[in-house]
Amino acid sequence: MKAVLPSLLLFCVPGVVVFQCCSSASAQEPARKKLRVVVFGAHCDDPETGAGGLIATLTRAGHEVICAYATTFRGDRKIGGVPEDTVRRRESTAACKILGAAPKFFPYAHEALWAEPNTIEAVSDWFDSVKPDVVVAHWPFDTHPNHHVVGSLAWLCYKKQGGWNLYFYEVYTGIQSLGFRPELYLDIEPVLDIKKRAVDCMVSQDPAELWRVHDGMHLRRGKACGRKRAEAYFLLEPKKGCPRLPVQFLKPRT
Repeated sequence: MKAVLPSLLLFCVPGVVVFQCCSSASAQEPARKKLRVVVFGAHCDDPETGAGGLIATLTRAGHEVICAYATTFRGDRKIGGVPEDTVRRRESTAACKILGAAPKFFPYAHEALWAEPNTIEAVSDWFDSVKPDVVVAHWPFDTHPNHHVVGSLAWLCYKKQGGWNLYFYEVYTGIQSLGFRPELYLDIEPVLDIKKRAVDCMVSQDPAELWRVHDGMHLRRGKACGRKRAEAYFLLEPKKGCPRLPVQFLKPRT
């Protein structure tokens, strides 16, 4: 892990503070084809809380979204007498159905998830088989080790494969995601109800509290870009010839 951090530090830079609309497809034009987007989260509830508005926006426009979950359990922990793995998979499968996405569950336990060679190879091989156009993953500077590892895994696969653009999203900013400096904002009011219904599927995780925290983030990000509620993203060094997210992003106002 120590070898990963110096590379990650290179792209933690402040965004440009200009208020304007900007399509994130190629240059200023919308994407001309349906894209395959992977939203990569550590746990069941991370893609939903951090990027549920983006997921719903994409699937409503006909794009394919896969929500990938790196870990679904801790050891032999049970929830209500049922293995945590079973409960968490069931909740995110229901959430994905609401969002119009497909779930992908990796087999790692919370305590066994590290950016080590075997895991890097397994995740990289999966990306290679799926062939995404875009990957959206955890901002890697995070107090939760699983979040940090997923951001690192995405970065390492991105460097290795290079056939897609990489964006980062935030969760529990200031408590978990640290130093997040978004450059792109997405108005989520049109899909807010869909996102909330997806978060409400996380029955084992206190969905009311999940929503309280993240809706506070929605309101703060909305204020930053002149909308009521928004999600925020960071695009890492866009690659020539690789699609960008085909949504109408806003940039922050001064």
